[in-house]
Amino acid sequence: MNNNLVTRVLYRTVCCTVSFFGILFMTEFFSLTGTDTAHFTGDLFYFYTNLSNFLCFGVWLACLTVDVRQLRRGRTCAAPCTPFLRFLKLAATMIIAITFLAYGMLLGEPTKLRFWNNIANLCYHVFCPVLFLVDGIAFDEHKTIGILDPVLAAVLPIFYVVVIEIMGAFTGRYPYFFLDMSALGFGGLMMWIGILLGLFLVIGYLLFLWDKVVRKNGKWKLDFAETLLVSSKQRTAP
Repeated sequence: MNNNLVTRVLYRTVCCTVSFFGILFMTEFFSLTGTDTAHFTGDLFYFYTNLSNFLCFGVWLACLTVDVRQLRRGRTCAAPCTPFLRFLKLAATMIIAITFLAYGMLLGEPTKLRFWNNIANLCYHVFCPVLFLVDGIAFDEHKTIGILDPVLAAVLPIFYVVVIEIMGAFTGRYPYFFLDMSALGFGGLMMWIGILLGLFLVIGYLLFLWDKVVRKNGKWKLDFAETLLVSSKQRTAP
């Protein structure tokens, strides 16, 4: 973990800026076509991509605020963040990773040029997910993720799916083909939910394993000693 506060503040400032521009692209506050048609409708909270990017921007902003406060107090090394913020950062990483993978494998066409020359799509489907993952790898303290944290983090996307299915039952409208129960049927829907939920948990437990990597006696090793069930039981440094 890199706990140099100056490095963290600089990196997270860049990330917040990129994320903020991604949100502006979502709202069409400005566009590269010259037609600016800013809108703030309910659809902004209808798509998983948008919600995942909103969440990451909020978490980044919270982490940056904590870092800046510590820096202003004269610290040069970062103190551990609160258990709640650490859990929220894990959940946001898992959620935005699904945005990246689902777009790359199911919705986008990475083998075609139009995938790469659309700066808006790249911003919130590629840049933000990759930057967020790098943030976690580079700056998050280790041995802070509980063994059940990835499972608890799954509550957020499951809640999203439940809300979408309830809305879809009344409107007949679904944001993604793999959530369209009217087209897939109940069995097809459960298959896709199972695939995506399984992928979500795989990502979570890969992050859990990375969290247990420590350096002892000049060697890197997995250390599961004192692993808690949930990170909320952690005590943070004063």
